[in-house]
Amino acid sequence: MTLDFYDENAADYAADGGTNPRLPGFLARCRPGGRILELGTGGGFDARAILDAGFALDATDGSAELAAIASSRLGQTVKVMLFNELDAVGRYDGVYACASLTHAARDDLGAVIARIHRAMVPGGIVWASFKTGTAEGKDGLGRYYNYLSADELDRLWRDNGPWAQLALESWQGGAYDRRLTEWTAVTAVAG
Repeated sequence: MTLDFYDENAADYAADGGTNPRLPGFLARCRPGGRILELGTGGGFDARAILDAGFALDATDGSAELAAIASSRLGQTVKVMLFNELDAVGRYDGVYACASLTHAARDDLGAVIARIHRAMVPGGIVWASFKTGTAEGKDGLGRYYNYLSADELDRLWRDNGPWAQLALESWQGGAYDRRLTEWTAVTAVAG
């Protein structure tokens, strides 16, 4: 199970990180000093950068072990929460999900996207990155991925929220497993 992997390997995973180079572009589009929800904070590297940039942050992770490590790094509590437990309404100026929603079950992702939209203020920005592919499955470390194509991601996001704007970007990059990975990120503006 994916959460078991992160709980069992939390110390190594949390030590093996840095700030996402795409984070500043997301933050530049958010309301200065606004409230951001991070889904899947991991070791807290991006969360630390969000706080240092002057934003209010609600950081979450499904792994209790990673949440504890990130809480220590941030000096504030990281809430242990699964994506389908998001129940906020009209609270966030930004939602940031770097390589986390890619772990949501394919069948659940539409409902999670709808919850994200509901949690945002009108004009709020969401940025979410996914490992690109065509089928769901596990990687070499036993972690589940939904592996969606850019077209599937576009359709899922458009079908599950009245977004004012939606754009996708794709690139090749690395991942924790040290394999070259195709990534696609969705950037959307809540309507």
